[in-house]
Amino acid sequence: MKRSAWIITAVLVVVAVVASWFFGLDNRHGAALVGAAVAAGVANGLLESVEVPRATLAPLPEHPRGLADIQSLEFSFSSAEPGTRAVLEVHALAAALLAAHPGAPAGPALRAFAGRPPPASPDHRTLQAFVHELDHMMQALQEEIQ
Repeated sequence: MKRSAWIITAVLVVVAVVASWFFGLDNRHGAALVGAAVAAGVANGLLESVEVPRATLAPLPEHPRGLADIQSLEFSFSSAEPGTRAVLEVHALAAALLAAHPGAPAGPALRAFAGRPPPASPDHRTLQAFVHELDHMMQALQEEIQ
């Protein structure tokens, strides 16, 4: 057994001893409780060392964007400070657009914004500038396609 399994076993035994004392169990019942704690700790240690392939869940399907999402995003943009949802949505859109079209004309600030993990909330003007830049990029890409 690993060291962590022995520590868990010791903690279970201590909890069993304290429970025996707290509930006023007689010696035989207290010993049975401590024995059960030792057995549970040893079983935990043995099961911890077993390597079993575990099933992984399939990723959830992409949530279709609907009118409620657009209204929520507009509400977040219209507030005094941009909401977390607005920042995360703009970040996801920018990252997806730049990943799909790496040669798209994007400014260095937008590339830095999209290239790092979801950032802390930028100010309202910066976020609006990113949205306008993304809009212009999308229009330019649509014109290229046509």
